Formats: sequence, structure tokens, C-alpha cells
Amino acid sequence: MNKTLLNTISLCAAAVLSTAGLSAQTQDVRLGFCNGDKLGASIRAQGTETDDNELGAAIYISKDILKKYVGDTIYQVSYANTDKVGSSMTVFIKNDLYSKQGIVQTVRDHHAGWNNITLKKPYVITGEEGIYVGYVAYPNHIEADNSEILTMEFNSGGTPDVDWYGMNGQWWKTKVDLINYDFCIRAYAKGNNKPPRDLGLDRIDNYNMVRQNTPTTMSVQITNYGLDTVDGFTIEARKDGQTFATKQVSGVALAHNEMKKVDIDGFTFPLEGNNDFTVNITGINGGADADTSDNVRSSYAYIVPENAEAQERKILLEEFTTTKNGESLLADSVYNIAVSDRDDVIWVKYHMEKTVPGVSSYSWFFDSDGTFTPAMMIDREEFSDMENRGPAYFVKYNELLTYLLDQCSGIPTFATVDVSATLNDAHTVANIKAKVESQVREMPHQKSLRMTLLAVEDSVELTPGLDKENGIVRKFINGAWGDQVDVSNHADSITANLDIDPSWNVNNMRIVAFLSNYDSSQPLNCSVFNSAQCQLGITDGIYQTTVQKLRPTVFCDGKAFSTANGFKVVAVYNQAGQEVDNQGLQRGLYLVKVTDGVRTTTVKYVVR
Repeated sequence: MNKTLLNTISLCAAAVLSTAGLSAQTQDVRLGFCNGDKLGASIRAQGTETDDNELGAAIYISKDILKKYVGDTIYQVSYANTDKVGSSMTVFIKNDLYSKQGIVQTVRDHHAGWNNITLKKPYVITGEEGIYVGYVAYPNHIEADNSEILTMEFNSGGTPDVDWYGMNGQWWKTKVDLINYDFCIRAYAKGNNKPPRDLGLDRIDNYNMVRQNTPTTMSVQITNYGLDTVDGFTIEARKDGQTFATKQVSGVALAHNEMKKVDIDGFTFPLEGNNDFTVNITGINGGADADTSDNVRSSYAYIVPENAEAQERKILLEEFTTTKNGESLLADSVYNIAVSDRDDVIWVKYHMEKTVPGVSSYSWFFDSDGTFTPAMMIDREEFSDMENRGPAYFVKYNELLTYLLDQCSGIPTFATVDVSATLNDAHTVANIKAKVESQVREMPHQKSLRMTLLAVEDSVELTPGLDKENGIVRKFINGAWGDQVDVSNHADSITANLDIDPSWNVNNMRIVAFLSNYDSSQPLNCSVFNSAQCQLGITDGIYQTTVQKLRPTVFCDGKAFSTANGFKVVAVYNQAGQEVDNQGLQRGLYLVKVTDGVRTTTVKYVVR
């Protein structure tokens, strides 16, 4: 299981490596991704308590970057720690983090802040391989638990696939959607191979859901690898090789060796649905780029049609449980606290000791296929701040479950699901019909759109003497992955028959239908888009379905919040409770206050 990372709050001043006053021709090549010299937060690996540990951080510099400087030599490694720990540290340059080969040098006069280490054996850049540049600290267990060692930059804007952290010889790559910062690590090279005009596109940030033909903002992180200061550049966005947007950017003032995040307004996407596109830098200062190999990055946006309206969402909460595990019984009572007051959750349970035929294929949803109970899937969504890969997670507290449900409820859906069922006179067969109506012609990241039907029984005494349980899945009516449906014409339906097992209490049964993606190559791309349920038999009063209330649905089009179902947005607050303008929203958690003139409520929404 991967170690998780915890942000710790630790800000301090840093020593500055200054190149002020030097001409561009005499400046060294600075290789790294840390934006600025000021130190930010540190991260700490879990599991460091009571033991002495080796803790390390590294950046990966690709051969695409290094080939610009073939023949130059890296003569210095610079790194920063908020606190000094241990009697020594080591710095290294390797082409494999697990290799014993490479340049490794002990540092005994290290200190808090930036450390500039001149290498006894310089590294000659060949451009034939990427390299890892980093350090290893040797804190005792007290220092490991209390000191800020693995320090990251102050300015956000982490670069994908370059930052690694290590503990006791093992290494893990950080994820920018979880930690949006780069490590304070740089390498400095000397030589004559500096291109005069060379801009690299490191990263693209755009809203992953945007309204069609509505201007939106895109952010790019760029690095000036050339000698000339970059005053402006041209950027193009392309889909399937066709350019759909061109922007001229001016006033950049980006010096040699510097990186910068630039916000570009006015991007519009003409094509609805799933858009995989590229962003290309096509010119610098009115001229050509010396190295175009790092001028292109890919991104994705789901484009919502101009007239589409977000629909009410019913969250499918799938629990993997067992009566043999005391934690599962406890978990039910904990989860009930989070779910009982909500009318937007449909909760079903797969009891693993009474395996439903077909549920074994759901082990694929668990990290490394290692099933465990209790586990939860919430609309089969990925939550980046959870320990496991997902979409099956262990949720320990009802407060955490509430937080995850709130996140999920803030994801707009543009399809509704409806299900109905009738019994024959003998109550031995149920005839079922499920239909979908959609505001869009395809769903986000759609591979194969499926409608799945579950037979669920409530008020079941699984173990004599224990409380009866609701939501027990008795059967996948149309298989674990359901039937394929097509919304290209905005609607579709399926029908099915269910033979009633004589051991089931038909009066306590309901049919659950859910619309989901199925991507046979990616467990994290099987999101549930909406769900519905209906009572099968005549209730005996032990279980009553909740009368669903009209709930406000909030939607973000990439710049502002809007709502539907007769509600309007009256205020927007950030996570600190401060009211903010409902325009130009950045990524993060917001509280959106809405009203229909009678009721006023606040909806949590995560802008991604």
C-alpha cells in the first residue's frame, strides 16, 4: 500500500541564490522545477513514529530537457529544508532511484534553508538519459516526527511526474492533484550550450467541465530555457489536429532560468462532449523556438452543451460488508449517522460471506485487487485525499463519509434515471423497466455507458439476535456490468425480468437502477452518473422509502456558479468562510448559498 502524504504548515524565509547583475551569457543553466526561493510547506511520510528513518526527496529531469545542454556539466546541487536534522545528509544524481550507481556525496555542514553543494565529481550531461537529483536525510525518530524536512516550494503549481519522496530505501511519486507543489531541489550546470530562445510548456491547468462556446480561463506553467527574456508568446489549442483557439500572450517578462504560471482568458470550446486536446507554443517574441520538443502538452475538458441543465443527483453508496467482521457491524451504525438525514443517497450492501453471483468481479475496484471490509464506493468516484487508490475506500468516520458525499453531490450530472417494476399475481416474477433521459449526447470520459439493475431487500435478519439490515443486494438482475445504453439521442431504456426467490420477502424489496461508465482498462473511470429506486412489493411498514425532496443542484461552468430547479445563487464563500465573487473561480472547496424564495440552503462544491 502506498504511503500517504500529510501537508504540514511551515513557512520560513530562505537564503536566496542570486543571479542579479549577471549577463545572460554568464548565467549558469538552472535545472529544476521549484518556482522561487521562498520555502513553503513540508510533507511528512506516515509511519515514521518511534523509529529512526532515512527520508529523501528527488526531482526527475527528463532527457528531453537535458538534451538542450549536451556537453555541459552539472557542478552543483542545491536543496532546501525548513529544519536541520541529523549529523549529515547525502546528495545524489542517479538515473535510477534504486541504483547504487551514480554520484553520491555526503554533506556534513548542512543547515536549515538552502544548501548549495559543489559536487566533487561533476555530472556530464549526455542527453541520452533522464536523471534523478535529490537528497537523503537521516533524522532520529524524534526529528522525523517533529521536524520539517521534505520541503516544497512556496508558490503552487506542481509539475506532473517529476517529484518523488522516499523513506528507508523505498520511493513514491507525488501526485499534483494531491500536492500541487514541487520540491526545493535544483541542479546547476556550466557550459556553452544555451539556446537563445527556448520556452518550455511544463503544465496546463483548465477546468475539466466547461460550458460550450463560453469563454473560460486556462493556466499554463512555462519555463524559459533560453538566454533571451521572454516578453510574449503565441499559443494554440488543437483537437484532432485542428486549431480551435489561438492566443497572443504579452507582458510575460520571463528571464533566463525562470518559470512562471500564466493565466490566459477567453478560451472557448466549440465541440460538446469529451475533448482530448493539445496546447502548443508556436512562437516566442515574434520568432521561432529553438527546441519545439517541449512545446506541446495534452489536456482534457468535458464540454456541456449551451442549453443543458444540471439534474438532481441520487448518489449510489455501495458498501462491501460482512457479519463476520465486528468492524463492519460498527461501521453500519457510523455510516447511518452520515446517511440517515440525507435524501440524495441510495445505500446498498454486498455481503461478502453471502456472495452475490458476479460481485467477485468488483475486486477490480480495490487497490491491487486486495478486497477488504468494510469498504465503500461513492458513485465509484476517485477521491484524491484518500489513502487507497479507489474507488473502493475504507471510511472510518461518519464526518469523513459526509465530506465525501458532499463532494460527490457537487459533481454535476446531466442525466436522470427512472425505474419501475410490477409483480405478477403470484408474486414470483417482477417485470422491470429502467430508462434514462439525458441533456447531453455522451457522458464524461464515456467508454461504454451501462444501466445496471439490482434486486435489494430491506429489513433482513442475517444473524439471529442482531439488528435487521437494509439494502442487502440479492441479485444483479442484468449482470454485474449491466446492459449497454445509448444517449446519443438523449434517451434510452432497458427491460428485464426477475424471478423472485421464495426465501426473499418481496414486500421488503426494491429495485435499484444506476447509470454508469464501464472502462475495462481503468477502475477509476467507472463513475456512476445517476441512480434511482422503486419499491417492488407492498411494504409491511418495517421499511418505508423516503419521500424525495427537491434539492438544489449547483453547477460550475468554469468561471461562475449557477443552479437549477427554481433556485438561484445568492452568495459564494471560500473554505475559510469568506464571501468571494462568483466569477473567475479557482480550484478548491466552496460553500454556495442558494434560495428558491422559500427555502435557503448552502451547498458544498469542489471546483476541480
